[in-house]
Amino acid sequence: MTTSTVPDTTTPSAVPDTTAPSTVPDRTTPSAVPATAHPDPGDLLPYGYPALQIDRIVRHTPGALMATKAVTYHELDSHLGRSRPGEFPASLLLESFLQACGLLIVLESDGADRQLLIFGSARGVRVTGAVYAGELLEHSVELIDRDEETATFNGVARAGDGRVVLEVERAITLLRPADSLAGPQRGD
Repeated sequence: MTTSTVPDTTTPSAVPDTTAPSTVPDRTTPSAVPATAHPDPGDLLPYGYPALQIDRIVRHTPGALMATKAVTYHELDSHLGRSRPGEFPASLLLESFLQACGLLIVLESDGADRQLLIFGSARGVRVTGAVYAGELLEHSVELIDRDEETATFNGVARAGDGRVVLEVERAITLLRPADSLAGPQRGD
């Protein structure tokens, strides 16, 4: 004779108590949705999808920033024109890292001091692994030095499982006034 493993739902202990307060947060009301303490990267950098390669600022302390990028199949298809490539290209990995560096400068600059950020050079760049669709890419960048015309960074990028996939010993960004690319004014 076999015994049944189907639970008995007719006894009071098997019926959920709907009168007890729920421990699951209510996500239906705006007050219950947690607000991020950091601005949206799309509001800080001068471009949007598909050029924007940072989704969220996770942590910002003076001189350091952690930001994330969710790697998706859809986005990889649109960038590469292939069917399900799966692997985030090294060029976009570096671009995403540099955008995290740019966000750090923007967050630490005076709002009235609008800067145009131009990638200058990088040294000691090592791609040590791949990031695949479905993974969360996490950039940790540190500001090493800054003057009026340049900012120097270092840092790493990790895949969602903690693997280091990019190491940057030194990246230099040129800082220019935002209006420095404006053409000559009419009448000049």
